[in-house]
Amino acid sequence: MKKKKVGIVIILLCMVILLVVKMINEEKANPIPEPVEVNKTDINSKLPYPLQVEEYDQKPETIAYRILFDLMKSLESEGSIDGANYTRFTKLSGNENSFTVAVVFNVQLPEETPEIDYGWGEMEDHRAVPSIVWKLTINKGENRTYTLTKIEKTNDTQIGLPPVESLEDYQKKAGIDASLEIVDYEIDNHQLKVTYDNGQNWESVPVAVEDLVLDHAQQLQQGTFVIGPDRTAFVLNKGLSVLISTDKGESWNEVLVSNQLPAIRLQILGFTSEQDGYLIVTGDKTMSSEANFIFKTNDGGQSWYNAGSVDNYDLVTDGGFIDDQLGFVSYGEYRYESELPVPNLYRTADGGGNWERIEVPIPEEYLGYFTTAEIPTFQGTDGTLLINQGPQGDYLGGNVLAKFHSQDQGKTWSFAGLVDPDGVLLPK
Repeated sequence: MKKKKVGIVIILLCMVILLVVKMINEEKANPIPEPVEVNKTDINSKLPYPLQVEEYDQKPETIAYRILFDLMKSLESEGSIDGANYTRFTKLSGNENSFTVAVVFNVQLPEETPEIDYGWGEMEDHRAVPSIVWKLTINKGENRTYTLTKIEKTNDTQIGLPPVESLEDYQKKAGIDASLEIVDYEIDNHQLKVTYDNGQNWESVPVAVEDLVLDHAQQLQQGTFVIGPDRTAFVLNKGLSVLISTDKGESWNEVLVSNQLPAIRLQILGFTSEQDGYLIVTGDKTMSSEANFIFKTNDGGQSWYNAGSVDNYDLVTDGGFIDDQLGFVSYGEYRYESELPVPNLYRTADGGGNWERIEVPIPEEYLGYFTTAEIPTFQGTDGTLLINQGPQGDYLGGNVLAKFHSQDQGKTWSFAGLVDPDGVLLPK
C-alpha cells in the first residue's frame, strides 16, 4: 500500500515537472515583447497626417497651412499647446505631387507642463515659444487628400527667403537721406508755420487754414506740400492754386493752376529741379473710377500747363516724376478675371504726353501678396521700386515690401528681394 502511494506521488511530481518544462519552452518560443518607449519629443510620432483640402487650395503654401493648422488644433485638443500662430509658409522644392514647405510659427504653451512635450524650444515670457522653424514634406494622394509625411526642425528663420534688408539699408542704397525732416510745418492757433532749422525758428505762411488741403486729422494732406531751403510750396483749394516761396518764407507768390476742374480727390505736388515741377490731380470720382490730370511747370512754379493725362480711369494711389520727362503713376492693384492681383503701374518718358502700363514680374510665391507699386527712385538709369501689400495686406504683418531693380529707366523690372521695415524677418 505504501509503495502504491509513493508511486502516485512520483507520477504527480513528474507531471508537474513536465508541465513546467512545457511552459518554459513555450515562453522561449513566444517571448512577451518588452514595452517600446515612444519618443514623446519627436513630432514625427504624429505622422503620417492626412487631410482633404478644398478644391481651390492649390498653392503648396496654402495646402501646408491647412494641414499644419489641423495638426496644431489636434495638439491643442490633447493639451500639448494652448494655440499657435503663423508667420509665413514658403515653398522650398518639389512639384504638385510631392513638395517641401518651410513654416515659421509660434506656439503658446499651457500653464501646466503637459505630459507630452514635442520639444518646441526655449519658452519666453507669457509661455510663448517664438520662431519655430519646420520643413514639411507633403505628398499628394487621391480626392484632394494630402499627407504630411515628415517634419524636419531647423533654426534658420530666413529659410527660403530671398535677400532681406532693413528699411535703413534700402534708403541708403536708393540714395534717400532718411535723416532729413519730412514734415517741417505746424498748424498752431489756425496759423500755418514752417521751419528751416529744425524748429528753432518758425515763419508764418500768409494763408487761411481753410484754403489748405487737410486730412481727417486736420493736418496737411500728404503730397500737397513741399518744404525745403530752395523752394516751399503748398497746394490750395482756391480753384487749384499753388502758394510758393523761394526765399525761405520771406516772400510768397500765389499761382493759379486751373479753375476748370471737377471736384478734386487727390493732389500730388513735386519738383525735380529748380525749374521743373509737377502736380498730379484726380477728381470727378464715381464709384471706383475718376479722371486724372497732369500739370507741369518749367519756370519754378510761376506758370503751369496741362501736360495730358493717363488713359486709365481707375483710382490713383501714387504718382510722381523723376525728372521733367520720366514719370510714373500707380493705380493700386490690377485684376484680370479670376487671376491674382498684380501692380498697376504706368510710365511716361515724354513728360506726360504718352503713358504705357509697365509689367512688374511678381514671383509666383508672392502673387497676391504684393500688389501696389510706390513711386521708384533712380540713380542715373538704375531704379529701385517698392511694391507694398495695399490697405488690406497682412502677409508677414502687412508692412514687408517687395523690391525690384531696373537698369533701363524703369521700362523693365526684376525682383531683388524684400524690405523689412519692422524687422520681422531680420535676425534679432
